[in-house]
Amino acid sequence: MKKEVSLRIISNQYIENLKPSGEAFLRELELEDSVEILTDGQLYKKANATYVTYNESAETGLEDSRAVLKVKDNAINIKRYGKDEELTMDMQLEEGMMTVTRYHIPMLRSIDLEVYTNKVNIELDEEGMGKVSVDYKIRFDDAYSRRTKLDVEIKE
Repeated sequence: MKKEVSLRIISNQYIENLKPSGEAFLRELELEDSVEILTDGQLYKKANATYVTYNESAETGLEDSRAVLKVKDNAINIKRYGKDEELTMDMQLEEGMMTVTRYHIPMLRSIDLEVYTNKVNIELDEEGMGKVSVDYKIRFDDAYSRRTKLDVEIKE
């Protein structure tokens, strides 16, 4: 059974800088972009997984898209669908794992993104309410590399 929920989604994107520290380097994060979205969605459970669906907003530039978060065990899967329910992204986030995600961008070719998940934290109760946090790094060729910290709070 689907349940209506309120979502608070915070996405902070960072540039990673390496700063000399003795004979080594320290990784320093520089905030590049921050987005906070309050929206409504639906929550349901299926096959030992919790699913949260919501429509993307104009703030993210994805107003014609729908997102589906699947939380199962210690992993998060984020799928995004564009117009006509075409799958535009399918990203698997599991702590310590590197995956390749194909991302379809309108009017551009599809690109493959390397995604390395640093940390996953899932704090959901039996009803599926609570918070999901993930810290991951996206890399595209040598030209683009960003670290993202994503927090999704789910409330009735």
